[in-house]
Amino acid sequence: MLCKNIISLYQNKGIPLADIKTVFDGYFHISFDEGFFSDKDIPDSFVLETLDKLLSGYPANYLAGYIDVQGLHLFLNEDTLIPRNETIAFVFDFIKNQYPLHQKKVLDLCTGSGLIALGVKKLFPDAMVYGSDISLSALEMAKKSAKYNHLDVTFLQSDYLNDIQDTFDVILSNPPYIPVNAEGVNAPFEPDIALYSGEDGLDSYRSIFSKLDSHLNKDGFAMFEMDARNCYDVTYSKEGLLSQYKNVFSGEAFKDIYGRYRYLKLSKR
Repeated sequence: MLCKNIISLYQNKGIPLADIKTVFDGYFHISFDEGFFSDKDIPDSFVLETLDKLLSGYPANYLAGYIDVQGLHLFLNEDTLIPRNETIAFVFDFIKNQYPLHQKKVLDLCTGSGLIALGVKKLFPDAMVYGSDISLSALEMAKKSAKYNHLDVTFLQSDYLNDIQDTFDVILSNPPYIPVNAEGVNAPFEPDIALYSGEDGLDSYRSIFSKLDSHLNKDGFAMFEMDARNCYDVTYSKEGLLSQYKNVFSGEAFKDIYGRYRYLKLSKR
């Protein structure tokens, strides 16, 4: 099937243009812009197999095996979450503009694709950056991305903070935070271990908070992404999770680019 016919077929089936471009550039390895004029013939079976996957909701970025974010080329597989706009903004807007991390020792906990760790190193080249994850498969992707982008980041395997021996000036994390029975979650092909965290979505924070103090240097702080349904209550409620650590940390909630309380900062008292 000719490239221009593939594009027409996918459009007629309702595949978003951005996904078609991703498949052409990253999976067919043909520039989408050249596809209308290319005389390259791709086997029909290959085209239809790809179309079936896209129609089932399979992410185009998994087919391509990468995503480009803010000048970073991040390799992906089914053990890595596909970076969301909120996380991209967390690094390249919120952290960049509010918290200069020059010469800081920084840990990206639950690094996944490595977006936060690599983003911090790109923005603050003199920072000492580490990334950790329980998934060896995800870590392999993050290491591959670090090498491709020529960024010096050290990656470690750890179940939250349980296997971390070092201390840090700053810990950043986008851990799993979705309640296991939450409605409206549409990520059937992404790793459950990176999405779900107990009945209330807070099991990851319970584990992290219990060991956080011993891994932060004096005057250090940690920042987390959270579910908007939990962030404010966890931070300010008298019965919230953070209330157990009020003598150790002060907490503050911040809004994301959509005006929802989604970021939590904990500072050592």
